[in-house]
Amino acid sequence: MGSDRRHTSRRRLLTSLLLGALAVSLVVAPGAFADALTPESGGSPNADSIDTLYKIVLAVAAVIFVGVEGALIYSLVKFRARKGRVAAQIHGNTNLEIGWTVGAAVILVILATVTFIKLDSIKNPIDSRPGGLNTASGAQFASVDQPTPPKGKALNIDVNGQQYLWRFTYPDKDTNAQNNPYSYEEMVVPINTTVTLDIRSQDVAHSWWIPKLGGKFDAIPGYTNKTWFQARKLGIYRGQCAELCGRGHANMFASVRVVTVPQYQAWIVAQTERITAANKAAAADRDKYAVPAPTASQPSTGTSTTPAPSTTTPAAPNTDAGKAVFASAGCGACHTLKAAGSTAKIGPDLDQALSGKDAAFINTSIVNPNAEIAPGFTKGVMPPNFGQTLSKTQLKDLVDFLVAATKK
Repeated sequence: MGSDRRHTSRRRLLTSLLLGALAVSLVVAPGAFADALTPESGGSPNADSIDTLYKIVLAVAAVIFVGVEGALIYSLVKFRARKGRVAAQIHGNTNLEIGWTVGAAVILVILATVTFIKLDSIKNPIDSRPGGLNTASGAQFASVDQPTPPKGKALNIDVNGQQYLWRFTYPDKDTNAQNNPYSYEEMVVPINTTVTLDIRSQDVAHSWWIPKLGGKFDAIPGYTNKTWFQARKLGIYRGQCAELCGRGHANMFASVRVVTVPQYQAWIVAQTERITAANKAAAADRDKYAVPAPTASQPSTGTSTTPAPSTTTPAAPNTDAGKAVFASAGCGACHTLKAAGSTAKIGPDLDQALSGKDAAFINTSIVNPNAEIAPGFTKGVMPPNFGQTLSKTQLKDLVDFLVAATKK
């Protein structure tokens, strides 16, 4: 008996310690604890307005809760059943009924008024602060449909949700959106600058949310949502997709890196140069491996002639362009590939799945990913539109790179 009691006491002590450790870990973990009972704030004015409105509603709700529950507990104690006592028969109190009806109406009017007052600062962009990026001129800084700040333009960034990563497209100095700089997973913005977002999706429903920078907005195929923020502190603000969008939903992270204006301008220049270099490399490969057109000396009818065999060995494909396409298309966010330095586990390990496969198989796997599914994976996970989003040259470069990277 004594031994059983000791074991029971030890189990209770161990359980208490584990529960205590769990509670402490939740309290001290900033991500889990967040702002406790209210939304996160401190990153952008609209996030602060959301937090303020929430606190006002919470305070009013707390007063009502305490009043109602207090009256209930008082009534339960004061008028509890007692032996030998007969409960009084109450048929209503007109003044009391009118009072709580009018009181509830007044509370609703107050909350509605406060909400509409705060809604303007939540929804409508404000002017950039001194020290922010100069967006006062240039149509490339304005969203087509979203209201602009009262005294100028806003830096407009296109946010595109894809299974399972975010693509951010930035404005440049012309109206051709095809040559704009872009990035994946991490958005880079200048401090003290009003940033408007055009939020969309190219496959399924996603949801954009960086809690400290504002509210949650869905990314819906065929529809564009609008929001804004103005980061006033340097640093990285983190979030992730807030709408269950498929197998890789939990890994669809997003972050906003806030830098100084000179740092942002330098980053845009460098990012544009990297994309331009990748495009030039792809064009060079296209010219290198292009099939020459027939010349006038070749017969146009009758039997064809066989060209003499080349005495030189063809140059190996330049895989640098394909590696750049692998990175820019976001392949590394889902797949492991040693040659690209990626270790993601959402999709098949390409070092194994494509080992020894020819160019035709790899090309089909990209443009028609549901044609053959690797064991342990399901259809509908990989986007089926790379055949449209990648040019023929980019697709060929990517295939050449994967063939070289996974050959036996």
